Amino acid sequence: MKFGYNRKAMEHTAPVSESGSSSRSVHVRRADLKRNARLKLTFALFRFCLYGMVGLSSEIFFYNLVRVGQHVPVLEVFFRFKWRVDERLALNHIWETPVVAAYGQCSLWMFLVYGIACFYFVEAIYRRTFRQPTALRAVLYGFAILFFEGFSGVVLEQLTGYRIWYYADSGAILWEMTSLYILPIWMVTGLIAEFIYRELMDPDLVAALESPLPATPEETEASLQLMQ
Repeated sequence: MKFGYNRKAMEHTAPVSESGSSSRSVHVRRADLKRNARLKLTFALFRFCLYGMVGLSSEIFFYNLVRVGQHVPVLEVFFRFKWRVDERLALNHIWETPVVAAYGQCSLWMFLVYGIACFYFVEAIYRRTFRQPTALRAVLYGFAILFFEGFSGVVLEQLTGYRIWYYADSGAILWEMTSLYILPIWMVTGLIAEFIYRELMDPDLVAALESPLPATPEETEASLQLMQ
């Protein structure tokens, strides 16, 4: 995999030639080297789970952010969507709870929704557009997540028999499973996921994840000293 941010890459030097003179150094990016398939799969699974967990916790916090934002001049323009869940679940009263109580809620199905959205859409868009302006990537992230939200909402309704979420505002589209009013929020969400992805793909971090764990007390002590 190749990435477009300028971080110091791991370097490998070509061996000395038979004539005894050192051959010209060849610098190879670690990202260009063939990685162990098992480690690659493990790292991908780690990213997927991280996106899912961050998404779950963020949605719980988001309930409170929306309640505050809807009553703040200027900011309220970003929170005009009416985010609801199936009436049969009797969970919409959460919007009436005091902000100071800091209550939020989230379906566990959202773990898969956030994991898929970030892993298969945000990462893919970033790999193909990292040389483009940040604003353009934000728009692409926003629309990709918006349409995936609509599609996944319909799929979950078919699987569970409940509308895990829906929108009751004038901007609602795609069977009311998403709203044009929430597009700016998804644009910011995409940029946050991009930041996480870029940090996780730091060559030094990837090298550390590929390295074996310390097997002796001496190796553990050496690792701890490097961390300090």
